[in-house]
Amino acid sequence: MLRTWAAWKSGDKQALPKLFELAKGGNGRAQNIVGYLLDRGEGVRQDSSAAAAYFSAASESFPLARYNLGVLTLLGRGVVKNEAKAMQLFEDAVKNAGVDLAAVRLSLYHLKKGDKDLAWKWANEGANRGNVTAYYLLGRTSYERQQFSEAFGWLSKAAQASEPNAPAILSAMYKNGQGMDQNLKMAASWWLIYAGLNRNKAGMNAGGLGAFGLTTKEENDSRHFATNWLASHDSMVRPNYEATLLQASRSD
Repeated sequence: MLRTWAAWKSGDKQALPKLFELAKGGNGRAQNIVGYLLDRGEGVRQDSSAAAAYFSAASESFPLARYNLGVLTLLGRGVVKNEAKAMQLFEDAVKNAGVDLAAVRLSLYHLKKGDKDLAWKWANEGANRGNVTAYYLLGRTSYERQQFSEAFGWLSKAAQASEPNAPAILSAMYKNGQGMDQNLKMAASWWLIYAGLNRNKAGMNAGGLGAFGLTTKEENDSRHFATNWLASHDSMVRPNYEATLLQASRSD
C-alpha cells in the first residue's frame, strides 16, 4: 500500500486505481487515503459523501480516519451535521491517533458550552502535542483567570508561532501592566503585530496607535519593532481545521 501511495505521489497515474482497489479490499490506511483524495478532489472528482463512507470504513482499524469523519460530521460536509457525534469522534482521535487539531476542536466546544475546566483539559492535550491554537487557548484562559505570569508564557509561545489573536492580549497586558511593568511602547508594538497578522490595514495606520499616548519617536520605534517581527514571521503556516488529514501531524 505504501509503495502504491509513493508511486501516486511521484506522478504515476496508474497507482490511483490500485489505491481504490486496496481500499475496497478493506485496507484501512488505503481507505483513509482514498477518502482524503475524494474530499479534496485530488486526482478524482470531489465527493465528500463518498469520502465519508471511506472514512467510516477506515475508522474500524485506522484511528486517524475518525478525526477525518469528525471533520465532515462537524461541518456537515458530505454527511448530516452532528456536533455531538463529531466531538465523540474527535475525543477518540486524540486518545488513539494523537491528533492535536481534534483536541483544539474539543476545547473550543467546551468553551462554547461554558465548561472551562474541560476546555482547559483539551487545550492542554493540544499544547502537549505542539498545537499553536492550544497555546493561545491556554493563554487566554489564564489571562481571564488573572494568572498573568502563566498567561504571558502561553501567549508569547503562541505569538512566536504567528497565532493571530495572542498579540492582542499581549498588547493589553503591556498597556495595563498586568503581570509586568506597564510599557506602552511594547503595547503599541504588539497591537501593530496583531493588526499585521490579521491583515488589518486600518489598525496599522497612525490612528491605530492613538490610544497608546506615545511620542512620535516612540511610535516610530513601535513600528520598527512590529515591522521587523512581522518580516521574520511571514512564512508561518496556520493549522487548517476544516481539512482532512493523511497523518496526525499538521504537515498535510
